[in-house]
Amino acid sequence: MVAIPTKVEKLIKKEKVLVVGSASKNGISNVSPRTTFYLSKDGSIYWLELFKHKSYRNLVQNPWCSVVVFDKKAFQGYQIKGKATTVTNKKLKDEITIKIMDQLKTLHKKQIVKRSKSPNLIKFLPKIVYSLNPNELTDSPLALDSTDESLSTADMQW
Repeated sequence: MVAIPTKVEKLIKKEKVLVVGSASKNGISNVSPRTTFYLSKDGSIYWLELFKHKSYRNLVQNPWCSVVVFDKKAFQGYQIKGKATTVTNKKLKDEITIKIMDQLKTLHKKQIVKRSKSPNLIKFLPKIVYSLNPNELTDSPLALDSTDESLSTADMQW
């Protein structure tokens, strides 16, 4: 796992919306927003997978995904590539789900509980962080997990 740079963490906390991009094992892509998430102190990002549709099925088939955060007014953003897994540890799932639900406004919380009484909790482990800012070199990662043997030089040139 790679540490998410402080400026990226600040933007995630400010914007309160992440866009998750996933792909099936056949390469069919899906992009969807997440407003129900938690940025842990260890750098993992957790989110509730409420509907268990395209994104969830993709993540089960292919754990690699991208998380994007951006500020459209400042015209800046970041892409984080990494691996996602479903949290199966009940204690951890309950603990993080409570933290996420505590952050939500009452109306949003009621809608989530009504739509999905037992959402899956996804844990995202960052592996590569890129800037999406037009004035920065976007092909070179800001941060890279050099311990992950599945990453090759070609992966860094996406």
